[in-house]
Amino acid sequence: MFKIIGADQKEYGPVPVEQLRQWVIEGRLNAQTQARREGETEWKPLSAFAEFAEVLRTTSVQPTPFGGGGSAPAPIEAVLARDYQLDIGQCITRAWELLKANFLPVVGISFLIILISAAINQLIGLVSGPAVRGMILQRHVSPGGMGIVLGTSLVGSPIYTILMGGLFNYYLKLIRGQAPNIGDAFAGFGPATGQLLLLGLVNGFLTTLGYLLCIIPGLYLSVSWMFALPLVIDRNMPFWEAMELSRRVTAKHFFLLLAFLFVIGLLAACGILACCIGLLVTVPLASLSLMYAYEDIFGRQAT
Repeated sequence: MFKIIGADQKEYGPVPVEQLRQWVIEGRLNAQTQARREGETEWKPLSAFAEFAEVLRTTSVQPTPFGGGGSAPAPIEAVLARDYQLDIGQCITRAWELLKANFLPVVGISFLIILISAAINQLIGLVSGPAVRGMILQRHVSPGGMGIVLGTSLVGSPIYTILMGGLFNYYLKLIRGQAPNIGDAFAGFGPATGQLLLLGLVNGFLTTLGYLLCIIPGLYLSVSWMFALPLVIDRNMPFWEAMELSRRVTAKHFFLLLAFLFVIGLLAACGILACCIGLLVTVPLASLSLMYAYEDIFGRQAT
């Protein structure tokens, strides 16, 4: 295990040797990157460690410094043509390190978005709550009750999607070392608003319908479209193309990504144990983990 100093002069790690070798291949690290073995105190260039001699010698990719710009988007054709590896533990570990290094801005901005979303959900709950409780008490799904639930979802999902699109934009810029500000967290209210609105409508309607009719279709759609939102806000893709690209990519390792969503969902829910205050940490941690997975899968990668 090693720690490294990124181009933003922040410390990252500990990171396994295999992951560092992969970052060298991707061009995110180079021979001059400062590193130290876990348990040691002296920082040395990566070229001073025998573990990286071969990969540094054989890699000719021009570097994009780690922590100083992130990975450039790969062409869609390349994303579809290649396979990918997803290390759930590494996604969460990197998210935790980034969260610790930027604790106050990440928690503060995430809290603001969560607060706005919660206020909107409360307003929607005033309309849909009685219908849901009635169906639960009667143990019967009525057409009218289902119509109210779906109708309120059609209102709430687009707003939530726009808000989360901005927050994901903020997280991605932070991951890429681009010094984001609070305006980046509201980037959903911009050129991508229309596509995010349509994504929220279609995704929200079909996913909610899938969960209401049978849980399995809802789970399938949740996994299949898990990267549609960052694809719209990050690549400015039309909503349906983003949903289809996400579906095709997630299909390669569907059950791994289902497990990943389960783990980060459980991680986010753990914040409830700390009188719900912990949600201010666990929810951003889970979302950052998702964005690291997005970077690993859709960013510039070696095949």
